Amino acid sequence: MAGAAVRSEADLITNLPNTIIENILGCLPLRDVVRMSILSREWRYKWLSCPDIVFDFWFDQMFLGDHKLEPLIYQILELHKGPLLKFALQVPDLKSSPDIDQWVRMLPNNTLQDLTLHVSRGETHKLNSHLFAFQNLRNLKLYNCVFDPIPGFKGFSKLVNLELQSVALVPETFAKFIASCPAVERLRLIHCTNFDFLEITGPRLKCFEFHGVFKSVAFKNCPVLSDVKLTFSSMDFKRGNRFSLDLVKSLSSLPALEDLQLQAYALEDLVEHGAPNKLPVSLTTLKNLHLSDMYFEKIEEISCAICFIRSCPNLQRLKITAFTFDVVDSVADFLRSQTSSESLSQLKTVKMQLFSGIEAEMEFVKYLLASATALEEMTITPHGNSITDGGESILNEIKQYPRASPSAAILSSEKSNGKKHI
Repeated sequence: MAGAAVRSEADLITNLPNTIIENILGCLPLRDVVRMSILSREWRYKWLSCPDIVFDFWFDQMFLGDHKLEPLIYQILELHKGPLLKFALQVPDLKSSPDIDQWVRMLPNNTLQDLTLHVSRGETHKLNSHLFAFQNLRNLKLYNCVFDPIPGFKGFSKLVNLELQSVALVPETFAKFIASCPAVERLRLIHCTNFDFLEITGPRLKCFEFHGVFKSVAFKNCPVLSDVKLTFSSMDFKRGNRFSLDLVKSLSSLPALEDLQLQAYALEDLVEHGAPNKLPVSLTTLKNLHLSDMYFEKIEEISCAICFIRSCPNLQRLKITAFTFDVVDSVADFLRSQTSSESLSQLKTVKMQLFSGIEAEMEFVKYLLASATALEEMTITPHGNSITDGGESILNEIKQYPRASPSAAILSSEKSNGKKHI
């Protein structure tokens, strides 16, 4: 009876319709698809029609062993049948080689929708022109490559997500390239080529993340861009005293901007253009702001941060990540001189991270509590290396500060102890 039951289950698997089998295989990593071949002799070669081929860390650990990667990839691509929708090459220690270009040539032009190439070691890999033949691409991720579209390239009309990391770009042609991909919704540029002028065009662009260096930026035809993250890898972006104002003007031109993450020191030049009062432009649509790497010992940076916050009249959520080493009395004195601001009337939540409890930080908190009439919650995350009592003494002091919002709760967030309410 037991043997009959096993045969019955095996027959059930064997006799599944091909469409169901393909759907099952399409949801599994390549390593698991190959394993599935042991369930039934009829399934032995089903993995050859798997629509997704992913060579990643787990494939490297589970299958390669002492085998070489190159002949295995050639064999799989040569044997593959049916439409191939996704190809990812991101095994550890992958070096630039002519094999990569050959594998790209073996991919089907008419079906491929998702392509990832991650060269993790050695020289930057110069991509072959065949990459630009994949007109059905929806997702493209490139790491440590040279990306230079061929002359006359009309763009990827269906591309939705583009991620370039440590990619050598040609700044003069990148603006034209991104403008020729009108369906892009998410764009990530991480540690790529430095830009004197970065121009972003995206009628459907919703999220833009940039880590690197540009000296100026312009957003053209980005009516739905709502989420922007900017992190500068060096101070090379500074070009006189107009960088900060030009950046704010560019951001204020985005009619749908709601979420912004920005390093505080990128705003320092605003001291020349209205700080600490309101700026000549406002970010009226911004609801969520994260200012990172905020030096509480620099009066220019703090005054410009306050100025920027005041220029976001509909801000609801504010996060500040501190980056403080020294105590500077003049900063605390400056903060004490600031009167409460009506422009923070919409602010509901504040998160202070890596909080050391120095006087300047405490005065900043006091200013926010005195200004935010609709505040519901302020969360303090102590800096573990600077505070020894878990933030208890800080909370006891903050508890004494006047609050414009009677219902505002002060919380201490600690991984070890959870949250403490005041």
